[in-house]
Amino acid sequence: MMHRQAAHNTTERAIALASAFGISLSLLLSSTSLAHANTLGTLTIRTNSADSSEADIDAILSGAAQGDISANRIMEVKPGETLNDLLTAQGISANQRAAALKALGELYDLTQIKPGDSIETSMSASLDGAGDNQLVALHLRPAYGGTLSVVAGTDGAFHRLGTAANRVNTVTSGITTRHGTIQTSLVPDLLAASVPRDVAEDVAEAFNHDNETSSAKLKGARFTVVYETAKTGNRTKHVMRYAELGERGIPHRVYRYETNDGKVAFMDENGRGIMPMALAAPIHNARMTSPFGWRVHPVLKVRKFHNGVDFAAPRGTPIYAAEDGTIDTIGWRGNYGRFLKLKHNDRVTTTYGHMSGFAKGLRKGDTVKKGQVIAYVGSSGLSTGNHLYYEVLVDNKHVDPARSEVMLSLNLDGSSLVRFHSYVARLSEAQ
Repeated sequence: MMHRQAAHNTTERAIALASAFGISLSLLLSSTSLAHANTLGTLTIRTNSADSSEADIDAILSGAAQGDISANRIMEVKPGETLNDLLTAQGISANQRAAALKALGELYDLTQIKPGDSIETSMSASLDGAGDNQLVALHLRPAYGGTLSVVAGTDGAFHRLGTAANRVNTVTSGITTRHGTIQTSLVPDLLAASVPRDVAEDVAEAFNHDNETSSAKLKGARFTVVYETAKTGNRTKHVMRYAELGERGIPHRVYRYETNDGKVAFMDENGRGIMPMALAAPIHNARMTSPFGWRVHPVLKVRKFHNGVDFAAPRGTPIYAAEDGTIDTIGWRGNYGRFLKLKHNDRVTTTYGHMSGFAKGLRKGDTVKKGQVIAYVGSSGLSTGNHLYYEVLVDNKHVDPARSEVMLSLNLDGSSLVRFHSYVARLSEAQ
């Protein structure tokens, strides 16, 4: 399922990584073996505060996973040139040029731009070639010193940051590769090889669901783990990119991949894999009184399969949405009493029964957020006491709600598969 022999040379991969992470190409090429190197480069991010937020780090790591790249270019104003001329030469659209220059003009008299002044553009593009290049930020550095910056917002306008001298956050981003052999069990041996714990846990989860890798036969297997790191100040975040296990001489590779909607999946090179979906507890500090599976119904006194779980709790205890979703059904439903059904995506739904009431204002078709109060514990319908009846359905089939997460199988195709292959190509290990 998960085997691939990459055939990219080191220089080509270095160029791809330099583009993807904004790293100095000379820094990457100075490493004698990229597969064993810890390559770090520096990215400069300008924000509205002196401290980098976790969102800065997430944006870098998520952007790399999505296949988006950012490229910076610094140009010096030549005699007779205007800023509009320079932006036009880079293929920036008229609308973006006008919006950026308008915002920059609120900070500086653009008629005073002189030869020798420099301008830096930050452009974003997609590695798969889809979409147009977009201007992300524009930085003007007059010859007298200082930096004036404007940054694109989600509203299409550019927003000024003023003099950016005290608003520059330096984020260091890079790729690290670790190798080792499983002596005891996967996670402890990954940790012993200096793989960060959050990455090690992702690797373990990925291979736990790889049907071609037997956890019982991993002792002696060689592993390779490639992960990305972003650092700013005292904040560090690591993200697994791919991992490979050599079992009985046969390598199996799994990629950590973010889908178009931002969900994390573990995929083989052909775009097949699984996507864990973590569901929040629908009720806090409750006791499970009846698990998923066969039982004797407490009221009907007949043996029936229990498609969900029961949580006992006092009347009025809040019930929470297990995941973001849309209300598919809300109201009275026979033996279930007050009943609510949430559709989380095309494949996953959760249901909630026997409630005393619903959260105020909720109606069919409304969207709710994970952790939002949607109802309250009660004993409506065919019930022996106050409790929540909770079900989880995947592809219209009931699964055990006691699991902390459900597993969705994925098989990418079309443009999604093209996007995934672009991601794999960038991360392929140089031979």
